[in-house]
Amino acid sequence: MDVKIKKASTRVLAIAMLMLTCQTVAAQADQQQVRLQADRKLFLANIDDDAGVCRERARTLVAEAVAREAAADQRYYQERKELQKLAETEPERAEREFRELERGHRLAQNQTDRDLAACNDAADEIVNGTRDEADLTGLSIAPVSTSEPGRLTVQGSENVRLFIKRAGAWEVVRPGEELSPAELEHGADLAIEGRDVVRDRAVWDGRVTVTLTVGGDSSSVQLHQAPVLTADNTLRLENVLISDRRANGQQQARFDQDVSSAVQANGVGFTRVSTGDDDKWMQDVLEPAYSSVPGPDGEPHGMRVLIQSTNDMHRKASRVAFTEFAGSDVAAIHIGHVPVPGENPSLDSAGNLETVPPTPQHPNGRIIVGAEEGKGPAAELLLLLRSQGAQQPIELDTSWLEIGHVDEFVQFLPVPGSRLGWRAIVADPRKGLRLLERLRDEHPDDVLHAGLPELTWPDDQHIDQRTIGEFLGDEQFLRTNDKAAAKIEANLAVLGDEVGLTEEDVVRIPSLFTYKTMTYKLLLSSINVMPAGEEKQKAEATLRAMDAAGAEIPNTVNGLVLNNNAYVAPQPFGPQVAGRDVFADAITDAFASTGYRVTYVDDIRYPHIEEGEIHCATNAFRALDRKWWS
Repeated sequence: MDVKIKKASTRVLAIAMLMLTCQTVAAQADQQQVRLQADRKLFLANIDDDAGVCRERARTLVAEAVAREAAADQRYYQERKELQKLAETEPERAEREFRELERGHRLAQNQTDRDLAACNDAADEIVNGTRDEADLTGLSIAPVSTSEPGRLTVQGSENVRLFIKRAGAWEVVRPGEELSPAELEHGADLAIEGRDVVRDRAVWDGRVTVTLTVGGDSSSVQLHQAPVLTADNTLRLENVLISDRRANGQQQARFDQDVSSAVQANGVGFTRVSTGDDDKWMQDVLEPAYSSVPGPDGEPHGMRVLIQSTNDMHRKASRVAFTEFAGSDVAAIHIGHVPVPGENPSLDSAGNLETVPPTPQHPNGRIIVGAEEGKGPAAELLLLLRSQGAQQPIELDTSWLEIGHVDEFVQFLPVPGSRLGWRAIVADPRKGLRLLERLRDEHPDDVLHAGLPELTWPDDQHIDQRTIGEFLGDEQFLRTNDKAAAKIEANLAVLGDEVGLTEEDVVRIPSLFTYKTMTYKLLLSSINVMPAGEEKQKAEATLRAMDAAGAEIPNTVNGLVLNNNAYVAPQPFGPQVAGRDVFADAITDAFASTGYRVTYVDDIRYPHIEEGEIHCATNAFRALDRKWWS
């Protein structure tokens, strides 16, 4: 071969190899440019109503439901009455058919609640303005030079919605939709929203993976939906809610005004809420929670999330979550509950759900619920709370209480500088009994409840007006308080194991419980009209054995935690010595030991005689400014 030809061939081969190398480097460069990134790793369930279309719709749905649900209730009670007759001859069949009736009735009556919850920003495929856009988590595709189309896939796509911005407007990314090479060359803005809260981690744990694929190259981003967190008392109080029942009489109006004055003197808002169902127990109607992500400035951005009560008794009243509150940055969720045999519906009330503030081991705090084996709370509620993966619920034994709510014996106070930054105030019936015992020698004939307002019938029948000596001589009263004390100590031991609560973290409040609850009084009334005989004797034995506890002294623990070391408590109306309420002084001293001042409100005629106190009759919206994420 000619030397010149050989050299030329070598040169051509070198050039070809160089070109191949350049193409490989270029391809590798293109591969490196396939890049998908997210503004943050968290995204919201976008279930508030920035579009502003749901509230009026909700009010219409609720109004339209009144006649339909009343008729359904009437049919239900009639069918139940017929099954009671059937039970006399075919008890097993009657029981089976009753459970089917109850389940079907509950599902039908909650159709309106499901319809209410179906209206929110995530229910459509539209980004409803800048406020709605702020609730989305942004992603971006870096510009990439390619001749091949790109494809976006979302693992877990049924739980989220992915948008892409084209020509200045947001469009939904459809499954299998391609991005053209021209579109990829300029890069693209994406955004993602959750379509519902996580309800069952076994179905979906809140995680999604978004993947961009271009040719043989890909880039992925893993994201996680922010959990729904219940609010605790260390968050700043913004607004107190109360069921507006002023039209029901002077007692309710006076109570409202006294609570309002104490709250507003603390610089906190006060809102009277018409539940539409005359439900006095505002605490039981809904549970305020929140969900948030880091905003552009690093501060929390998110929404208040109102959890409807799963107690069917509060069903109609709980719809205020949709008719009065849901809107921009306020969401509401419905939890369907199917009744189970033997359940105690009271355990499903939102007043039976409280939040232990954060600890080093549990930076989001822990949820506590009162529980009784086989009777509640609702499995659906507990499943949703556990599925958030952030505030694992602790079940405390409240079987010893007539109502059965945790807010009857424990509450949490923010105490900056203390070991945990907060302390638990705990009802202490043994401390209450010791107060009485110290008075017995010199004041045995003094009444336990001194300084009462004028009580007319039937209110006077609900206040036990015996003397100190008579109370301390009542074995059933003593037994009830001993049992309550033992159960409270057992629950404190659980909190010690679960959150590290120690005696140093507890403020013990002198309290007294009674066995003379509403159930006791109803049985006593029936006994009074029974003819003498074995049945009456059995009923009387049942009456003497009763020890389910309700508050005898208006329950201090069931009060309202304000800002700036202020607390609103029910006036105890305890024994008086030299014109001083012995219980009020002891309670004031207990709070003062941890830097708190107490404002007392007379709730004896309402709501105390109806087996509730200030906390039961109110609810609280607290600030959503905690950075819960690490």
